[in-house]
Amino acid sequence: YAKEFNVALPVELSEDEQKELLTKYVQENFVDQGMVADVAIHRDHPDNPHAHVMLTNRPFNPDGTWGIKSKKQYILDENGNKMYTGTSKYPKSRKILMVDWDKKEKITEWRHNWAASVNQALEQKNIPDRISEKSFVEQGIADTPMQHEGINSKRHERKAFNQQVKNYRKSKAGYKNMQEKVVNRGHLDSLSKHFSFNEKKVVKELSHELKT
Repeated sequence: YAKEFNVALPVELSEDEQKELLTKYVQENFVDQGMVADVAIHRDHPDNPHAHVMLTNRPFNPDGTWGIKSKKQYILDENGNKMYTGTSKYPKSRKILMVDWDKKEKITEWRHNWAASVNQALEQKNIPDRISEKSFVEQGIADTPMQHEGINSKRHERKAFNQQVKNYRKSKAGYKNMQEKVVNRGHLDSLSKHFSFNEKKVVKELSHELKT
């Protein structure tokens, strides 16, 4: 009887800005298309403000009456007469959808529009962070995505998996940092061959000061 989608609200925005962003998005993408939207913002965790949006599957007409999701269209022969199968007393028909809200392309469009709306709001506040509705694979990022933990029976499994991903990313970052240190050390050793005793002393003091 309804569909629901959830969105993470950007923590970089204030509560009023989050609400304004979400309301504008829901109005333009759903309400203006004939849906009724029930919006609930959850702030039970300061690092995870999010919203649940419930939408009607059946559209509303401009006069406030219920519209129809689909209609039946009879299949006619070349003479315009209804066709029947075998001894069936019911004519052949097909279902014609009056809205495209259940199509995959539409869901992709809504996801893209949310990312665009959030990024526009962040840009207006001169915040460099950006989000994307695309997967890591689609973005060409060689990384393992974490899973939404939620409250279902697989929550603990997903939490354990996410911890493994965090540990892997930390190890990967540490390895990359170590590689950079090795390369930098090699460059320094190469350069220091041409340094005088006093220059080496200065570089050592600077290195200590800058923690590099």
